[in-house]
Amino acid sequence: MGLTDRYWGPIEPEQAAAVLGRPVEIVSQHLRWLFAVAHCRWEDGQAIVKRQPPMGRDREELLWQHRLTNHLADGGVPAARARDLVDLDGLWYEVFDVAAGRDVYAGVDTWEPFRSEAHVRAAGGGLARLHEAGRSFTEPRPDLAHGFVVRLDLAALGAVAAVERMAAERPAVAGYLADAAWREPVAAAYDEPLARIALLQPELPVRPLHGDWQTNNLFFEGDELSGIIDFHQADRAPRVLDLATAVERNCFFWNRISDGEDDALDLHHAGLLVAAYHAASPLSGVERAALPDVLACCQFEYGISFLDYYWGIERDREKADWAWHTFVLGHAEWWQSDAGVHTRAAIEAIAAALDG
Repeated sequence: MGLTDRYWGPIEPEQAAAVLGRPVEIVSQHLRWLFAVAHCRWEDGQAIVKRQPPMGRDREELLWQHRLTNHLADGGVPAARARDLVDLDGLWYEVFDVAAGRDVYAGVDTWEPFRSEAHVRAAGGGLARLHEAGRSFTEPRPDLAHGFVVRLDLAALGAVAAVERMAAERPAVAGYLADAAWREPVAAAYDEPLARIALLQPELPVRPLHGDWQTNNLFFEGDELSGIIDFHQADRAPRVLDLATAVERNCFFWNRISDGEDDALDLHHAGLLVAAYHAASPLSGVERAALPDVLACCQFEYGISFLDYYWGIERDREKADWAWHTFVLGHAEWWQSDAGVHTRAAIEAIAAALDG
């Protein structure tokens, strides 16, 4: 899916002015899959305005993400601070500081590689430091069943019961799956890795997660990580899930894999990213053992929340089909292919090679 698939139009100057309470110049606009962003400037200041749909969520869920963002910034993590949340015409407008550094991955979508090994290492170490700074943020996330979730909470239920739970909480998911024969393929794709995760889960350290640690959410100054944006999928879960998601977003090029290019991945970058994380905040033996399965399942609950968005908000059958058949099922099924089995062995070797 490319820019022509974007559902939301750009933020208009009058919308930005209403949110910020003053006339502004829009310096640049950016459309993501789920929201729109405008870099706004006025005589003595500037800000980022981001628009997104509520998706049935409570404001408190976003405000929790704002408090997490600012807590991390207070702790030395280069997170762009959250400043406000404004309701306007049924949509939410968030206001943030402009991130420090250069947006070198502007316009890059999900599942695209870093452009240098230095950026890979900086991203791995930066994620570890984020998790370390998040230790002292003990406020639980509001336990809401809407919006995007980056979690492994339902692993112990097994795949079918987990989907049934999410469908019961999300009417759009229930509606999409109502007439589908989904239980057998879901069980075949996820039951075994979820069962292994469930055995290890009680020993996996839990932290606040960024939730979407990928190139286009990171700013750089030379080789150094200088800014972090888009905590809109921040959650609280085992930290290894955030690490696995970072590997999945930046080292697996799923758009090409889904087109049949089974080797469209970069295991060298995956190894560098994991090693840089481990050097900054060592992974336990349990976390290293869990990493391959968490990597294979990191899109499970998250992907179903994507389905909820595409079918519940956009009412787009093509995107909803992609979310279910390609994102939720297809990626997991790839791990059972010859290429996936070979890659799992390589990930196991990466984890085993870390200093214990």
